Amino acid sequence: MMSLKRHTAFEANKLLGRSGAFWQDESYDHVVRDREELGRIIEYVLDNPIQAGLAHSRRAWQWSYSRYEL
Repeated sequence: MMSLKRHTAFEANKLLGRSGAFWQDESYDHVVRDREELGRIIEYVLDNPIQAGLAHSRRAWQWSYSRYEL
């Protein structure tokens, strides 16, 4: 996880033209036990930008696959 966070933080900061901390210190590892739980997790992740006030809908969030017609 540390390697992934280090790499993605570097790339994200480069794209954003900034430096410094990008990720929060803690991480939350969790085993997905069934399809229903996976569905809840996906819904949670897709709604995060809306809850944070960064987008008004899932489709409006630039980095979400849900902005495309599937």
